[in-house]
This record gives sequence, structure tokens and C-alpha cells, in this order.
Amino acid sequence: MTDTRQPIAAGAFYDASPDQCLRQARTLIESADIDNRPAGDIRGGLLPHAGWVFSGQLSAITLKVLASPREPQTVVFFGADHSGAVQYGEVYDSGAWLTPLGPAPIDTQAADALIAYGSPFRANRSAHSREHSIEVQIPILQALCPQAMILPIAVPPTDLALEIGLALPQALANLDRRWVIAGSTDLTHHGGPRFGAPGGTGQSGLDYSVNNDRKMLDLIEALNAEEIIPHAWEHHNACGAGAVAATVAACRQLGATAGHTLKYTNSQEVMRRIAPGQHDETTVGYASVVFA
Repeated sequence: MTDTRQPIAAGAFYDASPDQCLRQARTLIESADIDNRPAGDIRGGLLPHAGWVFSGQLSAITLKVLASPREPQTVVFFGADHSGAVQYGEVYDSGAWLTPLGPAPIDTQAADALIAYGSPFRANRSAHSREHSIEVQIPILQALCPQAMILPIAVPPTDLALEIGLALPQALANLDRRWVIAGSTDLTHHGGPRFGAPGGTGQSGLDYSVNNDRKMLDLIEALNAEEIIPHAWEHHNACGAGAVAATVAACRQLGATAGHTLKYTNSQEVMRRIAPGQHDETTVGYASVVFA
């Protein structure tokens, strides 16, 4: 297969026009308030992966913090597994990811280090072919840090995620450049025929989603990586639970002592603001979190 990944979410999750895509990405970055970022050298964070109109600003917040005060040379992206096909830490190990803003090059030295480390990592570019959770972050990163390389890793929502996170700092210990971690997940999916409504409808459903998201954020902020996967299976409040657990475990290994939620919102709150006349019972949660 080719080692240049073609975009699958352009024109849906973000604009496919190069000019419009860049303009939107820059607007998201400019509007990303990071005044509440914690002190210290922040090496990792979490960011959502819905359409930019819903969650792009939160992605920009996380990436902006990770790029401050020093831009990273490599961003390791832990991605979700929406297909159920991911079995290991599936590494996109060569080439580039194409977006409307051009190619984002793979850090092949970092990828080679993971492959040489062995289990739980393996080279598997095909695991990324239909997964959008990393792709939607790349144009924002390109607008923010044009010289940055990427290292995409798809993570399964299983106990292996913890092993992946713990192994990453060891595998990249000799990488001679600044690298940071960005884990991609949305939170509770609730309401409508697609997701069901165990928390009720209307304000009751929204309250349920917000409270359910808070349960997950409590674990994340406490760096309780071991409980994230079983909690997500029980409460259905992280579609990228593997990416979350791996990010938390890796950042803990790198010296982080707490997670800091910089902004939280959900699709219901966004829709009420941008389209108050429309009625939609679906609520999907989004959070920007960094670890210090």
C-alpha cells in the first residue's frame, strides 16, 4: 500500500478547501484561550475529534498548550478505534498524512524505535485508513507548528492500552528531539435512536451526559490510568478509551502528577448556541485536558 495516507474526513469534519481549511484552523488557534494552563513542562494532553464546529477549538487549546513555550518537533498521536479492528499499538511508520494543507511527515526515526521495541507496537498503516480521530487534528497542528512531524498510533480499548502508554517513554527514550503526546477521544454519546437515552431526554439527558463525563474526567485528572478502560466499558463515556488510558499512563511515566481540564463542552451546548431553533436530543461530550 502507499505510504501517503489520503484524508477521509476533509469536507465533512473540516473544510476540504486549502484556503478555507487554513483560515478555519487559524481562527480556532487564535480563539484558543490557554491562560488557565498549569505551570511546568507539559508533555501530553487529550483532545476531542468531532467536526471542527463542535470541538475544533478544544483541540486547538490542547495543541496550543503542547506547543508552548517550545514547539514540539514530533507529536505522538494516540487514536481511537471506531471500527473494532485495532489489536496492538498500530503504528503508521513511514511516509506522510495528506491534508488540504499539504503532507504532514511521519517521524520515521520515532516509528522505527517503536517497531524495534516490539510488543505492544507493530507497523500497521492499514489500521489508520478509515479512522478519523487523528486526522481531524492534523490540519490544526500544521497551522500551529508547520515544521512538526507526526507519529500516529491507533490504540485498542483494552488492557493493552495501559501497556502501550507505559512502553512509549521507554521506546522513545533516546529520541533526540522534543516530542509530546496527544490522545484523541470524545466522551459520552447519549440520546437519539443511535445512542439511546438511559439518562432520559431534554435537560435530564443533558445533565446525565455532563455527570457521566465528569466521572471519566475525575479518573483522568487523578491519573488513574488503570481504571479508565473498565470504567469506559461500564459507563460508555469515552469512545477513545484506549487512547485516553495510553496517554494518561505515558504522561504519568514522564513525570506528570495531575490532569487539568482546560475546557469542557458538548454537542448539545454547542447546538444551543449556534442553532437555537433546532432540536436535537443527541449529546456528545468534548474536553481539552493537559498533564503536568
